[in-house]
Amino acid sequence: MVVQAASRSPLNQFSRFETADVDEAREIVARHFCSHRLERMSSSDRFDARQNRVDGCRVSLNYIRYGADVTIEPGELSEFFLIQIPIAGSARIENGCQSVFSTPKMGAILNPDRHTSMRWHAGCEQMLLQIEQSYMQEIATRMAGRSVGKVRFRPDFNLEKSEGEGWTQALRGVFRAAEEGNSFRTLDQRQQYLEEGLVMSLLNSQPNTISPLLERGDSGAAPAILKRALSLMHERLDEDISLLEICGHAGTTPRNLQIIFKKELGCSPIQYLQRARMKFARHLLLSDNGNHSIAEIADRSGHRHFGRFSVAYKKQFGETPRETKQGRTFG
Repeated sequence: MVVQAASRSPLNQFSRFETADVDEAREIVARHFCSHRLERMSSSDRFDARQNRVDGCRVSLNYIRYGADVTIEPGELSEFFLIQIPIAGSARIENGCQSVFSTPKMGAILNPDRHTSMRWHAGCEQMLLQIEQSYMQEIATRMAGRSVGKVRFRPDFNLEKSEGEGWTQALRGVFRAAEEGNSFRTLDQRQQYLEEGLVMSLLNSQPNTISPLLERGDSGAAPAILKRALSLMHERLDEDISLLEICGHAGTTPRNLQIIFKKELGCSPIQYLQRARMKFARHLLLSDNGNHSIAEIADRSGHRHFGRFSVAYKKQFGETPRETKQGRTFG
């Protein structure tokens, strides 16, 4: 069986190799990603491997095909996230305990701290975005406004939903800009902003362990009083804090703060604080690796009464804290 690759692949002028030799393909791809096992699953189809790649400051753009039906097993990626967007064919991706059947309608996100194995079927061609794990953590921390645990994404990335479709269109635009020489040439501040925007939009588009921390009311146009109040709340989600302390930090009276919160966010300051603490608790449950009990997580998110915490958590999220922790939604 002979599989014809696309006549012109993405990043065509940035070819790193093109080979019919499995060992050569494995060796060169490993230089750019990590050591892995690469094996052909059939001798009847044509092994026709190619990688195109261009490096940025903290991310890289890639195009890869193997032509033939192959298995790839890198284990844990450790140092980077890898977002895979098929442009032809299909692949079966295992990342941790989750499996994704990847097609041009369904991408995959490989979390670096989860064991990965893949089977790329004959004719599979993919665009890949490689993001340094440390950079993802840095951007996530800045977006959340506080330190966060390990970032972990839901591996199945639906490219037909509006968020996934919009992000993929943006990624294709970045590929085109690189091909046209408008990006990934000079690693300057403009390039840094491009990469930062791409990573930020991914964190906003695909469910991940810090998603609960990003679901804040928009205070962009709010008065300075509201901004100061929100800043203190999010800095002290794990601490006991009174309405008077919030007012003192914000420089206003309780009545005025109540009016501002109702007008701008549709709730009282204490209601907002309770919801923010619940979202922080959900983040901790999703990102915990079995190191903390649910009671400890409740306390770390500012909840001092475990029974009331469990009831309120289920009311807000539709599942118990234990179900969130055991479900391991993100692999």
